[in-house]
This record gives sequence, structure tokens and C-alpha cells, in this order.
Amino acid sequence: MINRLLILLGNPPECEMETVEVCRSMAEEAVLDYIGRDTLPRGADCIVDKLAVIYYNRLGNEGETARTEGGISQSFNSDIPMDILRQLRNYPRKVGVIHSETVEE
Repeated sequence: MINRLLILLGNPPECEMETVEVCRSMAEEAVLDYIGRDTLPRGADCIVDKLAVIYYNRLGNEGETARTEGGISQSFNSDIPMDILRQLRNYPRKVGVIHSETVEE
């Protein structure tokens, strides 16, 4: 699984395996939390890899929403991208698990 993730990252020479493994672990935890399960369903590995690439690419930009340097502007999305959310909706949540946005306060 890590090899596929390294390929998606373009096999950067400065890439440390520990960092890649942590990003993948964080992505897996986020997916499991979103779908309310303890183990990844079959086919969800590709979603975890996509999210891990995003987490890896965000390193060093934590907490930023936008930056301008030398006339070059960048903006950062801090949420899970919609294409990944659409894929996650294919994995229904376990019965009895409620999305936080559906709970009334």
C-alpha cells in the first residue's frame, strides 16, 4: 500500500517513509471516522491513498487558508475534497452511528 502511495507522490527523493506512513495512517483514521467503521471496507484503500496524498502535500501549510509570496497567490482547502466525499458516501455508515452535522444541538 505504501508503494502505491509513493508512486502517487511521484517518488520524491526527500520523502521520508515515516512521514508517508503517518499521512496514510491519518487518512485511514479520517476515512474510518467518516464512515463510522472499525475496519476499511473493500475498495476503500484508493480513497485512503488519495487523502494521504492531500495530507502529505499540506505539510508545512497547516493552519493556512491563503498565502501570497512574490506576486504568486495560493489558496488552501482545509476540508476533504468533494470527489473524495462522493466516494465515501458509497460506504454507508454502521447502524446507530450519526453524522455530527445531523445532530441537533
